[in-house]
Amino acid sequence: MQTARYLRDKLTDAGLTCRVNDLSSTVVLERPLDDEIIKRWQLACEKDIAHVVVMPNVTPQKIDQFVQELIDCKNKFGRISPVSKNSPLSQLTSTAWGGDAVAPYGSDGKGN
Repeated sequence: MQTARYLRDKLTDAGLTCRVNDLSSTVVLERPLDDEIIKRWQLACEKDIAHVVVMPNVTPQKIDQFVQELIDCKNKFGRISPVSKNSPLSQLTSTAWGGDAVAPYGSDGKGN
């Protein structure tokens, strides 16, 4: 769970929307716009989100590599917008998760 929180912190620092439940090793994040990254990292996707299950063999170095590829993807292709008002990505900003969240792309009406 500590490694999952590390991933959450790295994604948040990169300006990507993500959440992790305090009692889980699953990190939910905004879906990348590049299918190659989805395939390479075997991300489980649904609508506008993806999730990663952080297993015990995942190292901080592997997370750093993953996050850098997501940053490169964001810089090249942009960020996904919520597909609807109640889409999974929109729900990641719910206070039910606790803590702060990076707003999904386009949620402020300005594309930010």
